[in-house]
Amino acid sequence: MARGQFGRAVAGLAVMLGLSACGGAPVVGILLPSSGDASTYGESIESGIRVALTEARERNDLPEGFEVVWADTRSDPEVAKAELRRVVKERGAKMVIAGATSDEARAIIPVLDDLDIVCLSPSASAPDLAKKSKHFFRIYPSDELEGSRAGQFLYDKLRAKTTLVFVGDTEYTRGIEPEFQQKYVENLGGKIVGRISILDSDWQDRARAALKKESPQAVYIIGYAGDIATVIRFLREVGYEGRMVTTSAFYSGRVIQDLGEMATGVFFPLPPFDRMSEDELVQAFVKRYMDTYQRAPDVFAAHGYDAMRIVIAVMKIARPPETVEIEKALHFGISEFKGVTGPILFDDYGEVKHYPKMFIVSDGNVVSYDRYIKLERSRIRRQVLELLGSKK
Repeated sequence: MARGQFGRAVAGLAVMLGLSACGGAPVVGILLPSSGDASTYGESIESGIRVALTEARERNDLPEGFEVVWADTRSDPEVAKAELRRVVKERGAKMVIAGATSDEARAIIPVLDDLDIVCLSPSASAPDLAKKSKHFFRIYPSDELEGSRAGQFLYDKLRAKTTLVFVGDTEYTRGIEPEFQQKYVENLGGKIVGRISILDSDWQDRARAALKKESPQAVYIIGYAGDIATVIRFLREVGYEGRMVTTSAFYSGRVIQDLGEMATGVFFPLPPFDRMSEDELVQAFVKRYMDTYQRAPDVFAAHGYDAMRIVIAVMKIARPPETVEIEKALHFGISEFKGVTGPILFDDYGEVKHYPKMFIVSDGNVVSYDRYIKLERSRIRRQVLELLGSKK
């Protein structure tokens, strides 16, 4: 063997031994619904992830050998399972960002245990997911918190004592509905005057009848963005004038933009990400995001951003980048991680406790309910002063 060939062989062997000694390269799989019914969420999450990656590269802050492997789940839980196995077995992923929807998360959890790999979900929210596997972590609040918050808000703030409920049929809706009913009906004494499944072929006829007969003070729409938009369009067309409250899944910039004026006045709870916050980290993220995409980030982009920042931090700590060390880093190495969605600290089940706040669509913008009330009070005060001044 020539001296140059021998040298290259020795160098190659050294690299292989080095990778073996440290447990391999920190490869991260990213499994998102880039197509299909949930693609609007996948698109937002991916945009936030890419901003975090760009920032880390510019700071030269990525761990040595860090690699990202992208996969499209096509909004299909079965595809999500297949892609998870592929990125782990064929591409050597040591950790994944996956489970964008609760349906996908529930499907992949048994596979996580089978492969012995850690998943960080940016947006799955069904209440019982985190307790199903020690390998599953998430940074999005549980639906039990969202359903309860919506019920409290309807009854206490909007003074709505009667509500007509519209529901889809997903893990997401099945997680929220019982928590809403527990708070709104059983704890507070509100009345649900009807339940309309939007999967039924005659749901619009049933809804018209219920609206006419019961005259509900509010409607609560439990579903993903597409279903929510369909119901809102229907309610606007029939001239419903009561309050409309829906789920955090509504906060997709594309859907709200497409609805235009029809979205005005719709309330919904969100995890504590306020893009109008004065927090320096939030301001920097919003500016970078808007410079990159020429639009404001939604809550799913923010969670994608935080998810990738956490993964990068974990991969810098976990030595070697294997499951046991990754789980240690998530529980103990990133204590009180500061995210744009709030401080992130995982409990024993891999949960974070982020309590939702209420938001409203006003003049095409999504603003917190508290901020909206302050702005409305200021507007009314100015009008009163102008009126008094005109009478002098």
